[in-house]
Amino acid sequence: MPQLSFDPTGPDPSTPDPSAAGPGASRLVALDWGTTSARAYLLDSTGPVLDTAPAGRGILAVTDGLATAQDRRAAFEEEFERMCGPWLEAHPSVPVLASGMVGSNQGWADVPYQRLPQDLGALAGALTAISTRRGPVHVVPGLLTDGELPQVMRGEETQILGVLESAQGDADTREQHGTVVVLPGTHTKWVRVEGRRVLDFLTVMTGEVYGLVTRHSILGRLARRPDAPDLEAFDRGVRTSLSADPGGGILATLFSARTLPLTGRLAAEQVDDYISGLMIGAEVASCVRDWLAAGSGGSPGDRPAEVLLCGEPELCRRYQRALHQLGVDAPVVGGDVVTHGLRSIALAAGLLDPPAKGTA
Repeated sequence: MPQLSFDPTGPDPSTPDPSAAGPGASRLVALDWGTTSARAYLLDSTGPVLDTAPAGRGILAVTDGLATAQDRRAAFEEEFERMCGPWLEAHPSVPVLASGMVGSNQGWADVPYQRLPQDLGALAGALTAISTRRGPVHVVPGLLTDGELPQVMRGEETQILGVLESAQGDADTREQHGTVVVLPGTHTKWVRVEGRRVLDFLTVMTGEVYGLVTRHSILGRLARRPDAPDLEAFDRGVRTSLSADPGGGILATLFSARTLPLTGRLAAEQVDDYISGLMIGAEVASCVRDWLAAGSGGSPGDRPAEVLLCGEPELCRRYQRALHQLGVDAPVVGGDVVTHGLRSIALAAGLLDPPAKGTA
């Protein structure tokens, strides 16, 4: 599928509209379309989200039971129409930009990855257009590091751009000393950035493995779900991961989540949070050693200027507590960073007009 230049085809998106936040401001339909859910926003170039659509289905639900590529494409267009049709009916000239797993080989179109190192600002020049009856849907490419053990991301590149634009701090310092962005989740990403240039990243499956261990292993047999998170049990798990050094690593340490309840030294309601601490503690210890011991230039002891967390607040709080035990300060960047990232890419690609002076 051909890639777009900065001059995308389609109707002029800059026609004034009463729903815009400022006089004559252009608008954008922005989609964050992932594996399990889809979110659609109506944006303009000045900052606020003008409107949101009802949540849509993720790519797994959209394609469930569909055998042919033609059927899958039709299903994606139908879901897109359900989410965004009313906006595009009222304002047919509005361009559409999407990021996430919708651009994967299981999605609407297989959008080529961009290889590292990659300037996030250059993603605007690598969009892929999907033809629909409403006009093109422009899809942001994911990123690939093609080493011995390849790493990929789709959607997180847009979040990272939004994080960097939303975070407090000095851009020149980030350019000189680098940043590590941590995106906790089912598959947590640790991303090394210099300015807005992604140098490397790592995917850690802590969240998914935690779910498997607590729901489907013998460790969950003695557990009872607590009424509220037990952060003391979590901290204990982190300390155990940081202090214990069994030959089997985390796989050996995990067994203490069975032996401690068996010997009366851990309450049943504390087991899940203790396991969470063990696993996040092991992840953080490894990544601090390998990712924060040197700056972007690789000089020993020269840590990056900052570590930034972004994700679900409760999970970010756990990573923040674990990092704190290792002496690392990691502020949480809140807000919907995806919309900031999509707006930035749209502006660079010419899908949105720059805000008028005095409105930014």
